[in-house]
Amino acid sequence: MNESLISIVAPLEGDTTATVVAFVEETVAVLRQLVTHYEIILVDDGVSPETVAGVRALLERYDFVRFLRLSRHFGEETAIAAGLDVAIGDYVMVMLPNMDPPSLIPEFFERARADTDIVYGVRLHRKSEPFWYRAGARLFYWYINSVVKAGIPNDSTQFRCMSRQVVNAITQIRDPDQYLRLLTSYIGFRKEPLPYSPINRTGEPTVRPKREAVNLARALVMDHTTHPLRTVIWIGVVIALFNAAVVAVQGGQLHDALAFLVLSVMLAFVGEYVGGLSRRMRDRPAYYVREEHTSSVLLREERRNVVTG
Repeated sequence: MNESLISIVAPLEGDTTATVVAFVEETVAVLRQLVTHYEIILVDDGVSPETVAGVRALLERYDFVRFLRLSRHFGEETAIAAGLDVAIGDYVMVMLPNMDPPSLIPEFFERARADTDIVYGVRLHRKSEPFWYRAGARLFYWYINSVVKAGIPNDSTQFRCMSRQVVNAITQIRDPDQYLRLLTSYIGFRKEPLPYSPINRTGEPTVRPKREAVNLARALVMDHTTHPLRTVIWIGVVIALFNAAVVAVQGGQLHDALAFLVLSVMLAFVGEYVGGLSRRMRDRPAYYVREEHTSSVLLREERRNVVTG
């Protein structure tokens, strides 16, 4: 039995009581055979009152569960950041209850202990996703890695195991938009992929909503590089020079409609970057905690959760 403390951070967003209960029960069964000390941090990022009641019931059954409730829905990435801020484990795992199988926890953990700092999950296939979604994902990963050089592994998921040094490095980055997959590449620690097939506890489609997927891709690109802005500006310069050459040779007026379109696109990109810069310069927390609960069962000698507060 390993004496390291493992923290499991699980953001809850739209998860049902059945999903959370099944996830916790399976995770507990695995952890009890793996380590002496552990904690499961469930972060409420907008679940239903029924699920909140179900999680509180889990606090009565198990003595290692922590329930962190945010004041409102902040998004999956922010919920994960909130969990990382309070996790105390020597190793910290991030898991999504609906799709990440607890049976893989030992493999993630052993690989992280062996010779790496970050073990991240990579989905083996995207068969359940429509063609347009898979095509969009391939285009995004090509651009973010081949052009922007952000280093986000193709088809990587949130499922990962990180050493305490990695978590400390990530939590030092105070950014209102903390994208875990981007940060774990940015900090530069050793990392290793672990391919796996995600599960689906609910049986419902797990594809990220189109608008949310587009917004996430936009944020990941524009928060990391000014490449799109510089590209649009240079396109505008080339079109302006071309129009000037046409006027000089043939005479006549500039193509006002085309010039207006290019100017509008440029202003839109500038607005996105200015808005992102303004958001980062605000001196306010990325999230607010509504309440925090720890397991309320009686303490026992064999208690496995070292969190007492």
